[in-house]
Amino acid sequence: MSTDENVLKILEDLRADVKGLKQGQQALQDDMTTVKDDVAAVKAETGKIPGLEQRLEHHGKLLTGLTANMATVLEEQQAQRSDIRSLHTEVHASREELKGEILAARAEARADSMDVKATATRHFKGHEQRIDALEDAAEIPHPDKH
Repeated sequence: MSTDENVLKILEDLRADVKGLKQGQQALQDDMTTVKDDVAAVKAETGKIPGLEQRLEHHGKLLTGLTANMATVLEEQQAQRSDIRSLHTEVHASREELKGEILAARAEARADSMDVKATATRHFKGHEQRIDALEDAAEIPHPDKH
């Protein structure tokens, strides 16, 4: 190879390297444009952060208020359950007491009924004996006897 051919080969290599460098530079410029677009998008999103923080803070306050209200409701519900249980116990005790009183009243009524029946039967038998005696004295035949 001659010197001229070597120089031409080196020049060809240099042209290829310069062409590669130009393509790399173009790719870097394209990447730079993309990075600039990304930075602009990040800046736009970052600008939204204070508004989002305010909304999140507001939502947090709402959730705190709701949680407090739910706690109050649950406490009241528990108190109502206790009241219902105690009322149930009282009603059950009153029911048992009432059953006892009803049974005692029935027994007393039965005894009173038996007393009235005994008294009425005694009076009836006494009247029957007097009527029999009067019929015998008047010599009236007894309709029940044949």
